[in-house]
Amino acid sequence: MVVPASWIPISPTSDFSLQNLPFSVFSPPIQTTSSSSSEALPATSATNAKHRFSSTRRCATIVGDTVIDLALLEEAGLFSMVVDDRSDDQSNKSLHNNKLLPNTFSGQATLNKFIAQPKPVWTLVRQRLLKLLVDSDSCNDTTKTVAAAGDSKSKQDFQADRRLRENPQLCRAAFYPVDTVQLHLPVEIGEYTDFYSSREHATNVGIMFRGKDNALQPNWLHLPVGYHGRASTVMVSGHSFPRPCGQIASNGDDNSRMSHHAPTQRLDFELEVGMVVGGPSNPVGQPLSMVQAHDRIFGFVLLNDWSARDIQKFEYVPLGPFTSKNFATTISPWIVTQQALEPFCVTTPPSSTKTGDDLTPLPYLLADPNTSPSTSYDVHLSVAIQSKNQDQAHVVCRSNMKHLYWNFAQQLVHHTVTGCSIMPGNILGTGTISGSTSDSFGSLLELSWNGTQDVWVGGTTENRKDFLHDGDTVILRGFASLSQDEVITGRVGFGDCRATVLPPLEKTSSMHSQIVGPTTDQQTHDRYTNVKLYGFWRSSSTWRVRIVLAAKSISYETIPINLEKGENKSADYLVKNPLGQVPLLELFDTETQEVIHLTQSSAIIDFLEDAFPDRQRLVPGLQNAYARGVARQMVEIINSGTQPLQNQYHLKRIQELSHGSISKDDEAKWVNEQGLKALEIMVKKQRPTTTRNLNNKDKQGPFCLGTFAPTIADVYMVPQLSNARRFGVDVEKVCPTLVEIDALCSRHPWFVGAEPEAQPDKPKAIG
Repeated sequence: MVVPASWIPISPTSDFSLQNLPFSVFSPPIQTTSSSSSEALPATSATNAKHRFSSTRRCATIVGDTVIDLALLEEAGLFSMVVDDRSDDQSNKSLHNNKLLPNTFSGQATLNKFIAQPKPVWTLVRQRLLKLLVDSDSCNDTTKTVAAAGDSKSKQDFQADRRLRENPQLCRAAFYPVDTVQLHLPVEIGEYTDFYSSREHATNVGIMFRGKDNALQPNWLHLPVGYHGRASTVMVSGHSFPRPCGQIASNGDDNSRMSHHAPTQRLDFELEVGMVVGGPSNPVGQPLSMVQAHDRIFGFVLLNDWSARDIQKFEYVPLGPFTSKNFATTISPWIVTQQALEPFCVTTPPSSTKTGDDLTPLPYLLADPNTSPSTSYDVHLSVAIQSKNQDQAHVVCRSNMKHLYWNFAQQLVHHTVTGCSIMPGNILGTGTISGSTSDSFGSLLELSWNGTQDVWVGGTTENRKDFLHDGDTVILRGFASLSQDEVITGRVGFGDCRATVLPPLEKTSSMHSQIVGPTTDQQTHDRYTNVKLYGFWRSSSTWRVRIVLAAKSISYETIPINLEKGENKSADYLVKNPLGQVPLLELFDTETQEVIHLTQSSAIIDFLEDAFPDRQRLVPGLQNAYARGVARQMVEIINSGTQPLQNQYHLKRIQELSHGSISKDDEAKWVNEQGLKALEIMVKKQRPTTTRNLNNKDKQGPFCLGTFAPTIADVYMVPQLSNARRFGVDVEKVCPTLVEIDALCSRHPWFVGAEPEAQPDKPKAIG
């Protein structure tokens, strides 16, 4: 079987052929070298220099060495109208004439929103990517394009979509060399479960600890054995972690004697594959069928579920492993889809002819061969170890995904048999995958036969070992490949799944001083520093920004701009703010190493909400869309319907154009009265005394939105009420509710110190 060629260069040995098209999440480099060429060529992997990475995360696929930003492709409309125009496929009819959900990739820091879509959407997105990336000259062979699309039912001709290839500007923006990006966990993992699905592994471990006659526990051939893990320490390839410490039996094999706390001496890897679950969640209480489970499998990652064997031995009775298995799990960053692996399907034992002591599983674990065969995949797996003294890794194990006894659909079905709901983004590990020969054992426990045999890891004699040493890097790899005439035409690989063992932490108190894993995943810092606010002391727009900065505890320097002296029209200021207005916010971006500027108070406040997400929020959250809308409505009454109309420049123009028949002071008073009357009505609707709000716990507070802390509505209301007083509006009569709220705000710490009278540029002669 031949895979179509891409117009993007792909090495025959690359894990990421056009048959693959896996998904992940990346951060782009902060600075990239732009090409002056007009050709739409992908970026090439030409440098191994270290890069600084953006804090922004973006969804991606990869072809060869080129990472492709899916959010940009979606923004450019290349996924719009992703529909299936086949009329004979009943499973996809619900998608006819519907667009792919908006922002499936754009603005998403994980793949969860995409993989939560039903399987037909995954198929259609894959097909669209294939059409965009395939070389049009290779589209004549329908068989090979169907294979790459992962859609064996389709008989239609496959037409290339040249919109990406013929858009060099989009190519330059969306393509990154893989060695210039930082890869992250591809999904937010809600739950992690680990199974024990390789018969060879279970048998080997059983022989070591119970003898050959009792190798398998009585239930093992009846069901996929598993246990619930934890998601908090599942980390993406490339991290490091300290050797774990725990309770270990003081007398070797005798667990009945004393234990002591010490670093594990039997740290082990486990060669596993993780299944990434997608699709809409099944309701609680509703198990999945084999067919439904097959459609919930989005894809797979390599998975190393590290184990501390000596800690495990002391603690595992009677509930199984706990601290010996919860300190680290490493996964590869790219999710290889089920569709990409379809050409490599093989039948797993529980659905094949039974021999010896094999048992026929209960009906819920049996697949209908006509609709959902019990399959695994012929994927070559390996583990390599590189010690701190070695220049290269040495392979210690070669196994295969097809050695699984219990396949992925059976694992997922059994997970739900009692009614467990499975969320998109959950990961299910297979357990260690071992083959029948000693060089295919998927753990050091087996390779060393419980520490009784040396394991060769290359190098000199001192590099023989039973379990892992400090400084060891363990690398899992996996791939399948299509070939024709002994030439590889479509390799489907996972990339590396690697991590390094560090020495144990010396003291518990030092635990938080050592960095474990990628710092960008575990630590957050403010990206923007050296904040400066250019403004005029009496400007209501500047006042708003001061309140927000105080609410978020952001330190800043005040740069006075005297509007009365025309300082806002100076050449230097107009470079920063072409409209010559206040406020102007200046910041230093530590990521791009640039000084940036923002104008217009509403834009500045929106930026502060987004740029400092861990600080006090002033706009209601996305989960309360109506309250968010009401807040924006109140803001716009001031920002668009009142404040601009009483701007001094605007008022002078009205007075001049009316030849004095309209007084600017009268106009300002009238504008404020109208705006505040409207705002008064809206705010009163949010008050707890309103009949509809008596039992609404979200509307019991004293501020504009009925909250117990000021919001963006109060931030805009307070300066405008001050303006109204300045123009002679009888605010106690026009808007008594707002007056009450204003009095509360005047004593609130966010507002104290932000008022005009407290500003350093207030003229001293003004009382």
